Amino acid sequence: MLEKLIPKQRRMSTKVGGFLILVSETMFLFSILNFLMISRLQYYSSSDSFIRLIFPHYFVFLGAMGAIGLAAMFFVYTYILPSKQRFSQEQAVKDSRSPTYNKLLEVQAELAETRKQLRTISEKLELLTKNER
Repeated sequence: MLEKLIPKQRRMSTKVGGFLILVSETMFLFSILNFLMISRLQYYSSSDSFIRLIFPHYFVFLGAMGAIGLAAMFFVYTYILPSKQRFSQEQAVKDSRSPTYNKLLEVQAELAETRKQLRTISEKLELLTKNER
C-alpha cells in the first residue's frame, strides 16, 4: 500500500542534478559575502559599541571571527566528520540496505572459496612433485 503513495522516480539527464550540485557547492561563497556584510553592520552599529571596545579595528574583529571559524573547522574535521562518516557507513550496511556492500560480501565469499581451491590444488601439486622424486 505504501508503494502506491510513493511516486516512481524518473530517468532523466544529469543536467538538473548537475546544476543543483553546482549551486549548492557555490552557496558557501555567498555565505562568506553575507557574513562580511553582516559583520560590518554589527561592528559599526551605533546602538552597540561593545564590539568596538574589544576590537579596536574592524580587521582585528574580522581576524578574530576568522580564528573562531578556523577553530570550528578544526573541530568539525577532527571530531564531527569522522563520526558522521562512520554513522552513515554503519547505516548503509544495516539490514542489507547497500547493494554495493552486498556485492562486496559476495565477492569476498567467492575470493575465500577461490583461495581455498588454490590451496587444495597447491597441496595436490606438492604431493605430486614429492611422489615423482
